[in-house]
Amino acid sequence: MKKFIFSVLIVLLSSINAGYAQPSERSIIAEMPHGKLVLERTAIPDGLAFNDRITLEQGDEVIEVFESEGRAIQQVLHEDLDGDGIGELLIQMDLGGSGGYREFELLHYKEGVYLPVWLETGYAAGEASIEDRDGTGHKLVYIAYTDTDVEPEVEDTAIFDFTDGTLKRRQK
Repeated sequence: MKKFIFSVLIVLLSSINAGYAQPSERSIIAEMPHGKLVLERTAIPDGLAFNDRITLEQGDEVIEVFESEGRAIQQVLHEDLDGDGIGELLIQMDLGGSGGYREFELLHYKEGVYLPVWLETGYAAGEASIEDRDGTGHKLVYIAYTDTDVEPEVEDTAIFDFTDGTLKRRQK
């Protein structure tokens, strides 16, 4: 009888776990000498939460670099912002809800690991890009967003410079 109950519990738990998360979608962000960066997207069936993550694959070893903690990763930009030859990761996430608010996090590769160096939230309909718009050879982070603090709302762009290991907003 105990074996039967145990078997039923295993079947029930297996069916619950099978319905909990949909199979992940994998895409390669970048291939580098120190490994391959991979984005894994996994939606929870209710459609309200995500279990997205970024991993660094080094041969058979898989190291978790970033976990979305319920937010949906919309895009990952891999660009060298400080000129050291190793790209930083700018992660754009959707916070959910009707406002279309975004959260951005910048990770810097240092001494074998990616470390978070900047986190910014609250950009309505924010879209990030990393570009050298003025042709100086120095890339900046641009976040185009809707400024909801003014009436009427206006489109604006926040510009950030990565220097000395931190991302700082430029004044206009």
